Amino acid sequence: MTNGRQNHCNYPSQQLAGRIANHTLSPDSAQTAVALKLDRLLDRLMAARAPRGFVAGAVNSALRWMGFFQTDNVKGLYIYGGVGRGKTMLMDMFHESAKTLRLDRDGVPTVWRLHFHDFMVLTQDFIHAARQNGADDPIESAAAELAARGMVVCFDEMEVRDIADAMILARLFSGMLDRGVVVVATSNRHADDLYKNGLHRDRFLPFIALLKERCEVCQLNDGTDWRSVELAGMPAWYTPSHANCDQLDAAFEQLAGGVVVTDETIRVAGREIIIEKVAGDIGFASFASLCDVSLGARDYLAIAGRFAGLVLSDVPNFTDENDHVARRFMWLIDALYDRGRFLIASADADIADLYQGYQWQFEFERTASRLGEMTQRGKPQDNV
Repeated sequence: MTNGRQNHCNYPSQQLAGRIANHTLSPDSAQTAVALKLDRLLDRLMAARAPRGFVAGAVNSALRWMGFFQTDNVKGLYIYGGVGRGKTMLMDMFHESAKTLRLDRDGVPTVWRLHFHDFMVLTQDFIHAARQNGADDPIESAAAELAARGMVVCFDEMEVRDIADAMILARLFSGMLDRGVVVVATSNRHADDLYKNGLHRDRFLPFIALLKERCEVCQLNDGTDWRSVELAGMPAWYTPSHANCDQLDAAFEQLAGGVVVTDETIRVAGREIIIEKVAGDIGFASFASLCDVSLGARDYLAIAGRFAGLVLSDVPNFTDENDHVARRFMWLIDALYDRGRFLIASADADIADLYQGYQWQFEFERTASRLGEMTQRGKPQDNV
């Protein structure tokens, strides 16, 4: 352990070594290198803690009054690389470590973690509220609200596609960073490729410059795609559903790979989509929760945009009597397929026998074909 480190803080490299030692993970030099970078970031955060003592207290009070903190010179970390490399796992390890630190910012938690899509939804909510309250600068007001959530923010899956988001990020992040917020982010793209080919991208470039100035950009790409290894070794279509509940749960836990599992709410145009289990960029949901409710194509695009893959339980047989849920299932599969997402599912029938109705018979042929492609990496399994 590095000199000066607190014994109660379990650093990312230590957590990683522990999982390797108990054989839940295999050694990966690229993951170890990033874990050590996260260790050093934690050390910098500890070194940037507010000074103590009477005089220091007066200085800190002044800094707090102005909205600035000693962490404003600490560079964060932007981790990018392909899917399945362990970015979310490493960030979760950092998050767990940072929660144990006391960084002396009165009334403000040390660290908070959320998916970048959820962050932007929250940001737009704050901006809307600020406008309703007559704020002179709604974006600056939103930055202040967000900075009050935590002095270290962990973003999972930073991706910018919406022009409304792209146009505000430079000012928003500038306001947060000026208040001492430190950013740790994961993404599938290099920072230079964010919002690539987007409308009015020239107005987005100041955000990229700010991100690279205030975060170290590091790649986690060389090495094994552990998710592909896991997917290649497991079935993708379990029948029948009732006999495979435990197997489907086990598949999700295996893919989660030790990442913290929570539930999550995706908000789309005022609607709330509840995903019952989420581990990083993998979601677990029942068919009923996604397709037996009033959702449309836009909602399924949001789901596909949020997750790299979906574990779906209890897909029923489709007939003319439930063709409304069949239609929604087709939209869901289209969204996942078009974004290159993977699917693991339990169902009452094999893919070829799922649809037994008339109305969507022709259209469902394409869905069945897409399901076949999405599940062909693993042999469908029957457990009667």
